[in-house]
Amino acid sequence: MTQEILQEALNQISERRQLARLENDRRYAEIIQEIPEISEINRQMAQTASTLLSGKVNVEAVRRQNLQAQQYCSQLLVNHGYPKDYLDIHYVCEKCQDTGYCENEYCSCLKKMVSSISTERINRISELELCDFSHFSLSYYRDVKLKYIDEYRQEQEIDCYDEMEKVFHYCQKYAANFKLDSPSLLFYGRSGVGKTHLSLSIVTEVLAKGYEVIYDSVGNLLSHIESEHFQKEKSENFFFRMALETDLLVLDDLGTEFQNNFSESIIYQLINTRLNKHLPTIISANLGNKNLATMYDPRIVSRLFATYKPLHFFGKDIRKLKQEQNVENSD
Repeated sequence: MTQEILQEALNQISERRQLARLENDRRYAEIIQEIPEISEINRQMAQTASTLLSGKVNVEAVRRQNLQAQQYCSQLLVNHGYPKDYLDIHYVCEKCQDTGYCENEYCSCLKKMVSSISTERINRISELELCDFSHFSLSYYRDVKLKYIDEYRQEQEIDCYDEMEKVFHYCQKYAANFKLDSPSLLFYGRSGVGKTHLSLSIVTEVLAKGYEVIYDSVGNLLSHIESEHFQKEKSENFFFRMALETDLLVLDDLGTEFQNNFSESIIYQLINTRLNKHLPTIISANLGNKNLATMYDPRIVSRLFATYKPLHFFGKDIRKLKQEQNVENSD
């Protein structure tokens, strides 16, 4: 997400407005050929409007006269088989008339456009089409057992297949039943064990349902928000607001970002505000609860483990396993 995306969205909406006006010009040219009387009525209304500048006419009388003329034009259109609003400009978004702004605020259509462009870029960059549940293989976890020290300092032997089968089915069910009040999720565990794949698999299904989704790494999102926050010309923290308000926010690689007071404050605001708005967030981290506790303010850690649904990912690095398989197959 960058300022570039916002500008691209505004450009697309501007093009939409121009197309609506060009289409209106085409329709008017068509109608004056079919119904010349409408052209004369419009000419008379334009002359009447110009007399208002002199201040010597009754404004209310002119208003009534123009309203009657518009109604007569609408009736002429209907009589000739056209819709009565055929000569109106038909904007895609009537609320902002394809300007992107409503009462000096960003219109919802602009926010949706930004989300759409962001999603398109996600598809290109992250190969989202390959990250769905059908491409997630539990075979990489079969016959893998690991020693694990739980929160009570007790050593346990974990059957990775059993644990990841539960995680996989939970994520499938979560995506299938996704709603705006779905719980927030915390994916945590070592690198390369499927956190990104399953989070993107959820994103794939949630997008297909028509919800707005923002997906980004924590570091990348913080970088854009910080750049926006400290730039000379303020842009009303557009991307920060988008992250706070989108239907589903998915943040990858918590713990890899550059940490300072600003970044920690933003992370806390994202987590806390979205919880208060009852909007779901999915956060993944290559860290356990102990590591998170040493890196972040207790307020952040407590919200993550007390209000998010924690899903612990177990296994060996799948990328390395795939490399090993490729080497074996090439022998």
